[in-house]
Amino acid sequence: MRILSAQEAREVDRVAMQEQGVPGVTLMENAGRAVAEKVGSMADGGKVGILCGKGNNGGDGYACASFLNEMEIECDLISTIPEGEITGDARHFYDECKGKGIRFSHAQHVKEVDLGHFNLIVDGLLGTGISGNVKPDAAEWIEAMNSTSSAVLSIDIPSGINGTNGFVCGTAVQATATVTMEFLKQGIVVQPGKSLAGEITVADLGYPAAVFENLDVKKKTFDEDFARKHLSPPPAETYKHRQGKLLVIAGSKGFTGAACLAAESAVRSGAGLVVAAVPESLNSIFERKLTETMTLPIPDDGNGFLNKNALDSLHKWFGWSDALLMGPGVGTDPQVGELVKGIIHKYKKPLVLDADGLRHIKDDLDILSHLEDAFILTPHHGEASGLFGVEQKEISDDPFKFATEAVGRSGGVLVLKGAPTLTAFGNEVIANTSGHQGLATGGTGDVLAGIISGFLCQGMPIEVAAQLAVFVHGRAADLLLEERGYRGLAASDLIEKIPSIIAGYETGR
Repeated sequence: MRILSAQEAREVDRVAMQEQGVPGVTLMENAGRAVAEKVGSMADGGKVGILCGKGNNGGDGYACASFLNEMEIECDLISTIPEGEITGDARHFYDECKGKGIRFSHAQHVKEVDLGHFNLIVDGLLGTGISGNVKPDAAEWIEAMNSTSSAVLSIDIPSGINGTNGFVCGTAVQATATVTMEFLKQGIVVQPGKSLAGEITVADLGYPAAVFENLDVKKKTFDEDFARKHLSPPPAETYKHRQGKLLVIAGSKGFTGAACLAAESAVRSGAGLVVAAVPESLNSIFERKLTETMTLPIPDDGNGFLNKNALDSLHKWFGWSDALLMGPGVGTDPQVGELVKGIIHKYKKPLVLDADGLRHIKDDLDILSHLEDAFILTPHHGEASGLFGVEQKEISDDPFKFATEAVGRSGGVLVLKGAPTLTAFGNEVIANTSGHQGLATGGTGDVLAGIISGFLCQGMPIEVAAQLAVFVHGRAADLLLEERGYRGLAASDLIEKIPSIIAGYETGR
């Protein structure tokens, strides 16, 4: 499903009406029809109140009321602005509603209306154009909607949600459902806007395809058909070497678990052979914890972390491997940084750079050019801030824009971990559709890095491996929700769910 920022949505509307000749009243009519159809499925014979603010959002509410009248569903219209301020296409449907005898009230203050006697409230108060905090009078209407026991259906986006970043602008409607027009707004794709939107329906308003042609970036949600396409069974005649050989360089004193989680996740994702290059002084720990993964003890002078001298021991394994994962728990000592940079210079196959591995190149992004774009970076917002030298606020203000610009600077594929996680490459950004806040616990990023690497060593293109891994990782959390809840989820729980998720797509279940 296509995703647009608030600014892009306004530009698409402009192109549709001014350049493609689509009448604004037609778009509003189609929006009103879509909202009315949703009301019909939610109202269940109860009282319906439609709260209309200024502009097109209120106009969609008037158009909805007109269609409800034709559907013989009674509703009350509540306008929060004087009649003389209703203009444009909204005025067309306002007048239409008056002509049909629909009950009206102009209430400029929330105390003038009892919203509590409605079974369903249609929220047409504010649209996607809001940026700063909502004004006090609008805030009172929002709080009144939230304080009732009524179901709330928001038009396009819950009032009070920023259409680009999903932030709550002081206060926001907690909707039961949202009908959004033609495409998803970024504000209901990212949190907390997504949760506040409730059940989301995307209405087809009949925009010509040409209105989207000038968009510089293609943004969309992950489509599960993508998983069905790329997680088909391996060839019947395959064997472990053909199934992919992964070299994992990870772990340090106090952080052996990160390496183990990543390696085990790669195995469960279908990698034929996994070798973990680990500090020699810690090898006994890895030997006890890892069964399917082979360990490669690398001399570490008893320090508990690898240094640049490991390159000589690793070099022959570069040729053996099909992909490499560098970073989980590898440590932050400057000597580790020298190793990371040495590997980037010498490794010529697909590489995943994760966690500590990212921190060691934050002042030298140009080094990634040695990888010839065959790499995946996996930062969360904090790591991305340090890696690309931007404030975290710049990232959260528009994560889609940041992800696009970051890929333009670094090349490769960027997996920007967040809610949701975004996978960016070229001029595309894919928003993941699985997972929940239970993933906010230590080690889940290591599991994700392992899944990505496991898919990558099997020969999947980097953008495919990244998208699939992010989805499977989130799906594992979804399947564990009933059993573990949000707070009880541990990273190791995810690993055991990976095979059953993949098996479902392999077998077509």
